[in-house]
Amino acid sequence: MVEQHCDVYRRQFALEAFRDPIGGHIVAVTGPHTAGVIVPRLLAAAACHLLDMAPVPVFAVGGDLRVFLTEGVPDSSATLRLSWSLFRYPIVPTLTPTPLALPTPGSGLRSWLWPPEGPARPPIATVVAALQAATRLGS
Repeated sequence: MVEQHCDVYRRQFALEAFRDPIGGHIVAVTGPHTAGVIVPRLLAAAACHLLDMAPVPVFAVGGDLRVFLTEGVPDSSATLRLSWSLFRYPIVPTLTPTPLALPTPGSGLRSWLWPPEGPARPPIATVVAALQAATRLGS
């Protein structure tokens, strides 16, 4: 079942996904095409209202965290700039070389709220801008 989901992630969503041999979870490789943005549940809900575009893939981690699945960043200097721009916010990017654990059958820890609808993912800058705006609105 896990291997079948890995195959779906690879074929339908263009994610470089594999089964972690130690934990058994499905993990995506982050890089220029894939990243994750981890935020508290309430911030994610507020940002979703600000994102006026096609559905953004989002999954829950437990009850309190949400992960937006986005495009990655092109290079290490962009990674550094993005990381520095976020240190004051409750926004944690998952960038190269950090693996991104995905919802996995048989594990109740992660579950899709809005699964991907194909290989396209929104730019990380668009999602981060909405999250930062939602943070400012909530202050």
